[in-house]
Amino acid sequence: MKYEYSKGYEIVRFFERITLNLHYRKIVYKGTENINEDHPVIFASNHRNAVIDPFLLLNACKKEPVFLARADVFRKPTVAAIMKWLHIMPVYRIRDGVENLGNNNESFRLSGELLKKRIPMALYPEGRHNPKMSLLPVQKAISRIVLPIEASEDFTLNSEVIPVGVYYPDIFGFLSDAYVVFGKPIQVADYRKQYEENPNMAANSLRHDLENSMKRLIVNIWNDAFYDEYVWAIDWNAPQLVRGKYAGKQEDYLLASQEVVHTLDEMFHRDRPSFDTHIENFRRAESILKKHRLTSRDNVLKPASTVLIVLHLLLLIVSLPLAVFGFVNGIFPIIGYRKLLGLFKDDQFIPTVRVVSGMFIVPAFVVIQSLIVGLVFNGWWAFAYSFLMPATFYFACWWRKWAKSLARKWCVNRFVKKFPDSWRELTELIKINHS
Repeated sequence: MKYEYSKGYEIVRFFERITLNLHYRKIVYKGTENINEDHPVIFASNHRNAVIDPFLLLNACKKEPVFLARADVFRKPTVAAIMKWLHIMPVYRIRDGVENLGNNNESFRLSGELLKKRIPMALYPEGRHNPKMSLLPVQKAISRIVLPIEASEDFTLNSEVIPVGVYYPDIFGFLSDAYVVFGKPIQVADYRKQYEENPNMAANSLRHDLENSMKRLIVNIWNDAFYDEYVWAIDWNAPQLVRGKYAGKQEDYLLASQEVVHTLDEMFHRDRPSFDTHIENFRRAESILKKHRLTSRDNVLKPASTVLIVLHLLLLIVSLPLAVFGFVNGIFPIIGYRKLLGLFKDDQFIPTVRVVSGMFIVPAFVVIQSLIVGLVFNGWWAFAYSFLMPATFYFACWWRKWAKSLARKWCVNRFVKKFPDSWRELTELIKINHS
C-alpha cells in the first residue's frame, strides 16, 4: 500500500526534529495524553505557518502520519513525487476545478484504508492557509472521510478526530516560541444514530463540534474589525501576565494571549462603551509609538536601565570575534538561504525556508567546507572544524538576535528619558483590566 512505513522518511524526520528545535527557542506540547495511535486517528489543526505546522505535528506522533494537502501543490510531477514520498496526498477544492472534485474519491478511499491500518491522518480543515490569529470556518472534509468509513464498519473502528491548536507569539521570528495543544478526541461513533437518520446533518454536527473545539485551543481573534488592536493588546499585556499570573507555566504566553483576547471579547459583549474607550486608547498609544519609531513589541512597560544596556553591550563586544567567525564560516549557507527565500513571494514561507536551509543547506556546506579544511591542513582539523563551523554559526545567529534586542532596548530607554510625559501617558493607554 502507498504511504507505508519508510526508513528514509524517518531519517528526514530525525534531521527535521533537530533543526526545528534549533530554530525555536521553545516548543511546548500540551495534551499529548489525548493521542492514542492504537486507534484510527485524524488530527485536525489550524494552519498558520506553511510547512512548520505539519513539522510540529509530525514530532508529536510516534507513527508516520499521512497528511492531506491542497491539490494545486501537486501540479508538477517532480513535486508530486516528493510530496508522496513525504506521505502527503492531494485534496481537491472547487477552486481547483469542479471537474477535479471526483479525484477526491480516491484520496478519501485511501484514507479509509490507512485509518483501518491504524496509520494516523492529518489535515487542515480550514481548507487554506491563514496567518492570522483566528480560525476560518471549518470545512466538511474530515466528516466526508471518517463518517462513511465508520459506517462501512458498523461504527466499530473507534475512530477519533483530535483537534489541534498551533500558536506562534512571533510567527515569522527566528529563535521565538511555538505552542502545540491537543484537545480531547472527538469519538466518531457518537454520531452513529444521527448519521443513520441524516448523513448530512451528522457531517455538519461533527464539523461544528470540531470547529468549537479548535477555537478553544488557539488564540482566536474573531473580531476582525479590531484585529490590529487585539494584536497590540496582546503585545503590550501578555508579557506582564507571563511574568505574573502565568509565571512557571509551560504554556505561559499562550494562556496570557488567550486571556487578553477573552477580556476584550467580554468587554465587547457586556460593556461596549469601555471596549470602545480601550480601542481608542490603543490607537492613541500606537500613534505615540510610531511617532517615536517604536513598535508594540518594544517593552515600554519595563524599560531596561542604562546600566543593563551597557552590560549587554559589553557582552556583545566581548563575543563579537566569535560571532564574526561564525558569520564568515556561515556566509555560503546565508547566501543559499537568501536565494531560496527569493523563490517565494509569500511571507508565510520565511520560517519554512529557514528550517529547510538548516536541514539541507547548512549540513551540505559543513561537509564541503570541512573537506576543504582537511585538504589544506589534515584530517584532525577537518574533524574539529565539522563541529566548530555549525556551532559558531548558530552562536552568530543568537548574537544577531541579542544585538537587535539591545538596539530596541536602547530606543525605549532614550524615549523614556527624553519624553517622560509621553511615556507615562503610553503606559496608561495600553493597560487593560483582566478578569
